[in-house]
Amino acid sequence: MSRRAFTLVELLVVISIIAIISTIAVVSMTSARSKSRDTKRMADIHQIITAMQAYNIDNGSYPDTIALGCSCGHTAATACCLGKANSAGCWGGASVWCAALDNALQPYMTNIPDDPENAVGYYGDAYVYYDSHMTGWVTPGPAIHWGYDQVSNSNNCLGGVFGQWGTGGRNRYWCALTLTP
Repeated sequence: MSRRAFTLVELLVVISIIAIISTIAVVSMTSARSKSRDTKRMADIHQIITAMQAYNIDNGSYPDTIALGCSCGHTAATACCLGKANSAGCWGGASVWCAALDNALQPYMTNIPDDPENAVGYYGDAYVYYDSHMTGWVTPGPAIHWGYDQVSNSNNCLGGVFGQWGTGGRNRYWCALTLTP
């Protein structure tokens, strides 16, 4: 009784089909993760804005990072990362976390959210607060700045400004929203 073996062409076809299916699955998984992070970012931003507005109502102004003793630095303003405990920097290292700002918001939100990607040192991997000392930027302070993976227009910027940064950043799009009194 003779056995028929697979030919080389048949094996290559099966291997190619498996490779194509695997590639499609990986791409779909990456896209789903990215959409999930963007959904979490939108929920976080709503929570942060609500907390900031409650702070404003109770205190008559949005948090003043200089008065809080924060040393958040930016060449044109005071910029503080929210929810970045135990990290040296965020937003490309240009801004830093300030415990006093997070503590000031604690009565209004139990946990200060952090960007879901949470990769310190990459643009967009933080929620950044610019207080009223902010000058010379795309929107005057007080403002919130955050990034997105896939949003390619201003629809999810809640009426704020929208932009895109270089492909080297993890988040390729950003939003900035001035907080209204």
